[in-house]
Amino acid sequence: MSAELRSHGVGEIPSYVASFTQIAVLIRGASVVLRRSGGIRQRTVGIQGTIGLCPMGVHEDSTYVMHDIDEMLHIYLTPVPFAALAKHTSGDFSAASVRNDAGFHDPLIETIAGEILGELQLETSCGDILIETLADALAVRLLNNYSSLNLNPFPVTRGSRGLDPRRLQRVVEYIRANLAKEITVEELAAAASLSRFHFSRMFKASTGQSPSRFIGQQRLHLAKSLLVAGKSIADVAHICRFSSESNFVRSFRRATGRTPGQYRSLVRDRSVPVSSSS
Repeated sequence: MSAELRSHGVGEIPSYVASFTQIAVLIRGASVVLRRSGGIRQRTVGIQGTIGLCPMGVHEDSTYVMHDIDEMLHIYLTPVPFAALAKHTSGDFSAASVRNDAGFHDPLIETIAGEILGELQLETSCGDILIETLADALAVRLLNNYSSLNLNPFPVTRGSRGLDPRRLQRVVEYIRANLAKEITVEELAAAASLSRFHFSRMFKASTGQSPSRFIGQQRLHLAKSLLVAGKSIADVAHICRFSSESNFVRSFRRATGRTPGQYRSLVRDRSVPVSSSS
């Protein structure tokens, strides 16, 4: 999955064929869009949270923006999560099942869009697994509510349980042993002997945290220990899976209220014994 935050001025958007399943969520402002796509014609009046879908392979013949759109998040969902659904279930799920529609609201999709936007604006150490998890959740939601199938391959019940202690221990041990590497949902699910779609829900039921948030906290603890041990801020950023030192500094400050340098100085000052005056 990939995403971009865009603005759109008044005018015609050139026709194109959707290479991925596209989900557009209006983030800020209002809009009126005239659309001719895949044999349908729509006039969509959009406010914050309005959603539009364009399935992979559909030809967008004509799109005309009648009022400036301040901010719209465009999400491009690859066939990967749909293929994974088909692999882990007996259903024949594909992106082709998603319907072509626009002008509706969905609280879950809005929440997912908000998390994606947050990662775009402030990168975290576990953005890769966060986006992977969100892509899975988005694919399930589309197939459940906005497809010709209209079914949920993984219904959630009130009695849904978390991981048993042995499975949870295996997952936590795997995470702690691989904090400096990319960690995927598939790997964590394999450690728990579960499908990736069941795993994320059961992990959160067990820990109260999503896999990405749990990994983020573990990497924060690792970063603190590396800073105190004398590692450079650039090295800590690299080890803890940040793309740049500046992203690490911003994320660390948001989590702790201090920059990495301030945190290291504070801990070292506290550990230095104060000599008594004679």
